[in-house]
Amino acid sequence: MFEIELKNSDEMTIKAKERVVNINVAQSTVDSDLKVGRIGGSGEFEIGDITIVGTSLKEGGIMYRVDVDGIKIGIVGNTAKTEDLDNLGPVDILGTSNPKTVPIVEPKIVIPMGNMDFAEIKASVKVEKKLKIKSTSSLPTVMEVWKLD
Repeated sequence: MFEIELKNSDEMTIKAKERVVNINVAQSTVDSDLKVGRIGGSGEFEIGDITIVGTSLKEGGIMYRVDVDGIKIGIVGNTAKTEDLDNLGPVDILGTSNPKTVPIVEPKIVIPMGNMDFAEIKASVKVEKKLKIKSTSSLPTVMEVWKLD
């Protein structure tokens, strides 16, 4: 089981069994109170039970693919282009500030970030403080939007 919260419009927090990770798409950083400090840039990182792959975008910035308990989470800022999303691969949960990425990625859950107008996404909307995921079987079968306050 793990939880997802938004610290602010650009930063997602993922709380897993072993670690808490903050990913900031505006600053392209990963923070988990590591001795080395924040991690910046692209690459693959294992932090406890969380695997993170950061991929450089053509227009600058980094997008992230996070794997927790077999569930894949994509975190994409507004600079990601369609051709960048091929490197993201399939994801179950998508945190994004660009509604145009949603039909391309086709996630089961969308978490609006930034100033995203998610009204154009045809899906039910849930408003909560955090998203709790127990297992892959607890993911919805039809796409949902989770607005995290």
